[in-house]
Amino acid sequence: MQVVKTFELRNRRYLGSKRAVLPVIEQVVAALPVAPKTAADVFAGTGVVGQSLARAGLAVTVNDLLSSNTTVYRAFFGAEPVRSDRLAELVGQINDAPIATLPPNYFSTTFSGTYYNEDNSRLIGHYRTQIEKWHADGVLNDRERAVLIASLLYGMDKAAATVGHYDAFREGAAADARLVFGLPELEQYDVEHTVTRRDANQLVREHHWDLIYMDPPYNSRQYGDLYHVLDNVTDWQQGPVQFKARKMDRRHLKSDYCTTAAVPAFTDLIDAVDTSTIIMSYNDTGARGNARSAARLSDTDILGVLERRGRVEVVDVPHREFTTGKSAIGDIVERLFVCHVQTPPFAGSRSGAAEALPATASAAQSAGARSAARSAASRSATVPSATVQPAVVRSPLNYTGNKKRLVSEIIPLLPAPGVGHERFVDVFSGSMTVGMNSGYAQVAFNDVQVDVMGLGELFSHVPYPTIIAEVEAIIERYGLSDSQRHGYDAYGANSSNGLGRVNKDAYLRLRTDFNRMDSADRARPYYFFTLVVFGFNNQIRYNRSGEFNMPVGKRDFNSRVRKNLFDTVARMHRLQAELWTLDFRDVFGKLATTDLVYCDPPYLLGTAPYNEQNAWTVDDETDLLDGLAAFADRGGVFGLSNVLTHKGSEHDQLSDWAAEHGFVVHTLDYSYANSSYQRKDRNASREVLITNWTEG
Repeated sequence: MQVVKTFELRNRRYLGSKRAVLPVIEQVVAALPVAPKTAADVFAGTGVVGQSLARAGLAVTVNDLLSSNTTVYRAFFGAEPVRSDRLAELVGQINDAPIATLPPNYFSTTFSGTYYNEDNSRLIGHYRTQIEKWHADGVLNDRERAVLIASLLYGMDKAAATVGHYDAFREGAAADARLVFGLPELEQYDVEHTVTRRDANQLVREHHWDLIYMDPPYNSRQYGDLYHVLDNVTDWQQGPVQFKARKMDRRHLKSDYCTTAAVPAFTDLIDAVDTSTIIMSYNDTGARGNARSAARLSDTDILGVLERRGRVEVVDVPHREFTTGKSAIGDIVERLFVCHVQTPPFAGSRSGAAEALPATASAAQSAGARSAARSAASRSATVPSATVQPAVVRSPLNYTGNKKRLVSEIIPLLPAPGVGHERFVDVFSGSMTVGMNSGYAQVAFNDVQVDVMGLGELFSHVPYPTIIAEVEAIIERYGLSDSQRHGYDAYGANSSNGLGRVNKDAYLRLRTDFNRMDSADRARPYYFFTLVVFGFNNQIRYNRSGEFNMPVGKRDFNSRVRKNLFDTVARMHRLQAELWTLDFRDVFGKLATTDLVYCDPPYLLGTAPYNEQNAWTVDDETDLLDGLAAFADRGGVFGLSNVLTHKGSEHDQLSDWAAEHGFVVHTLDYSYANSSYQRKDRNASREVLITNWTEG
């Protein structure tokens, strides 16, 4: 029998391993003013940070969603006795087993010729089968079973024909050399540790730790897909696989941190943690490499969320990144964000609905915070100090003609806050896109559609997690689809065909119940928002009886909608918002000359769906133009969005009015022709912004 070699916990190829960052993490922990006694590594990965904390004498909770990882933790951190001599004997039997005598098995028939050759595939399957037999026969206790599975996984990892993960294999590169298995080098600890396999956002709601370390995924690469082979062997359910990479169904392991929902997920996590110190690893991949490697959280996102819980320091640790083979980025900077927590978990977050403002810091706040963080950090941080304009927030409401693509052109043509103007008044606010992105702290949103302004109230005053919880409860109550959680395949649908067929009946029941609902019902805004989410193109329309009558759409409450909702709630919570439901004529009576007035009325040359039952008339247009001219005469400043040409028609009244008063007509570089799905001529409109103000 051969001598069985040993391996350490760190001897793995793993995307984002923190081996190089460990010395700095240890320095940060050692420098804390109060030495922590308990800690959690909530996205543990290889587990090396948890091991470092355990070696420092802390009682550590090591958590991950992958069964292969948590089984390895049970081997290294478990308290149950391990009979090393007995395990060495069993591993020796495997290393000496004559492969020629081993029959085909699940692993060899599934994976032979991919990551491993036929012989090694048979050996892997044989070893895994023997582990289960030994455990069932009482030869192994639970921890010893975990130790031998770790032995198997580390041996597989060392020999796999991959670049360190199992998203793909290198054709014809499977090693011919026989796999040789070792045993983990186990340590004795003075305190007991805990291993969990939980969603981190839920786990942190249930415990207090003195220190929480977090290393969430950085980009779109789902770890459940990257290490599916190791999980397959660990679970040993011998189920079906698919695609060339031989993947199991991994949808239940999809992480929001790898999607556009990363910022909401991160905010929810930080709001809920009950701890004195947060240490977070993240790096500045930014948009370098390919799209899959682009970071999902920006420095602004991270600082803005952490600073709401306490004082933040930033430590930079330059090192070379792990490359997957196709997206080399070069030398990057791993950031350690150290938050000295000064506030308790936000009210409600312990039960899953954080009563907190899910707001990231404004650009100016973030720039100042970054500067302070750099001077306080133990290493010089390299976060850019320049103030960057906040990104355009896209509303989850998709009004026809909304200004999400034009707002970045419109706002620079209007006076900035502080240039004699204190409040931005969005007279026909609709999706609230322009008001939210105006740059003004005081914004008055007005719309005659009461339900829309009800959503404005919701977005302004209710925390994002609460809205999510309410909407998800409605989705579950009516049996609507949840593609973010279950994927399209679970509904027999795909992204192209969409989910309209799946949701139609449930959507119609929801729509009927909404139309019967009292206007004062507290649930009405949540029902309305859910209708908009599942309705055609996220649009809004009513019939002559005032009932919402938009048909079902193809999409559901997916990550894009959630991201837009989060950004909208975050922005609205930062504003001093007023919500009005006035006829535009009455708005003029509330205006001061220090207000900046913006109007995006229904266009006389085209009727949008939400305006079908109260079509905008020539009289309405005349009253609006007269009101704006009168406001300008008394020293007010305005901006008016409209079209001068549309489908071959000319808006002569508007052209003549602008010329008569000497107003400035700015042509904007976007056509709303794509709002009509039947037209072939997509360049027929001339979109303009008319102002009575020019800079200087």
